[in-house]
Amino acid sequence: MALNRLALIRYRTIDKCLRNRSRRWTLDDLVEACSEMLYEYEGTDRPVSRRTIQYDLQMMRSDKLGYEAPIVVEQRKYYTYADPDYGILQGPLSTADLEQLGEAVAVLKQFQGFGHLQELGGLVQKLEDKVSAADSQQPIGIMLESNEGLRGLEYLEELYRAVRQQRVVRLTYQSFKAKQPSLVVVNPLLLREFNNRWFLLATKERETRILSFALDRIQGVTFPDLPFYPLPNFDPEAYYKNVVGVTVNAHRITKIRLSLDAKNAPYVLTKPLHPSQEIEEEHENGSVVVSIRVIPNFELERLLLGFGPGLCVLSPKRIQDRMKLLLKAALARYDKMTDAASRLE
Repeated sequence: MALNRLALIRYRTIDKCLRNRSRRWTLDDLVEACSEMLYEYEGTDRPVSRRTIQYDLQMMRSDKLGYEAPIVVEQRKYYTYADPDYGILQGPLSTADLEQLGEAVAVLKQFQGFGHLQELGGLVQKLEDKVSAADSQQPIGIMLESNEGLRGLEYLEELYRAVRQQRVVRLTYQSFKAKQPSLVVVNPLLLREFNNRWFLLATKERETRILSFALDRIQGVTFPDLPFYPLPNFDPEAYYKNVVGVTVNAHRITKIRLSLDAKNAPYVLTKPLHPSQEIEEEHENGSVVVSIRVIPNFELERLLLGFGPGLCVLSPKRIQDRMKLLLKAALARYDKMTDAASRLE
């Protein structure tokens, strides 16, 4: 049976409450606890209804979710577990459950470095303990790219909640160009990950211009008691539809034609540079000509330069000239370093 995220948050909250036997839990107490947790994680300020929690309790008691929770009502008022050692994660697991959880744990473990999944990290650890206890010989079968040394990840959780709750943020921020950090007050709109780095998109006070702040350049985060000014009609998918990466500048959407040699063509054909990519020519020697329609930016330049001599910009001329300039500058730097090394020998 498929579960949505909100239901899972409620089940975990109810379970946490009923395992806390230091106090008694009425139905209204459970409603309040679930409402607070949903607001904290989802920014949902609509209170959970009594009927929803009653249905949740019924579902947890049943075998539909595999919980079969021994929930009882004492004095016709207080909810608790008949078994004080019970928890929804304490039940026995079948062999099939262990196999599926083992695969899930292998994936989830690689996201534990992100603060907004910190709560999930505890759940993953519990699942891993169960899986390991049953079978400690499972080899690693999947590995995702990660950067555990990346600075700024400690702010990810609170910034995520600020976005969801539409809460003003004061950043202590120092860009690579700035000599000193400065304070900036922003309305957070979105967290964006690109090339294993995280960025916060935001606007300043009543402004509509969208700015991006790299999390690894943030030195501090506070939450001033100031009004939040939302950006009307902001659509993240539409905003990033025509770009590669994070930077959205004032340039127009441009059709860029690219020639790729036979060695690099398969990489671009199987993993397009952008969703707008189209094949314009395919040659017998394996080389291809493709086109993309994007807003040129810094990230696109780095992507194209990464193909080295395997890629050539055919048009427009201004982008072709820009790539030539960058490649000539790179060659000049190599020549300079080579000459300096020769003089030291």
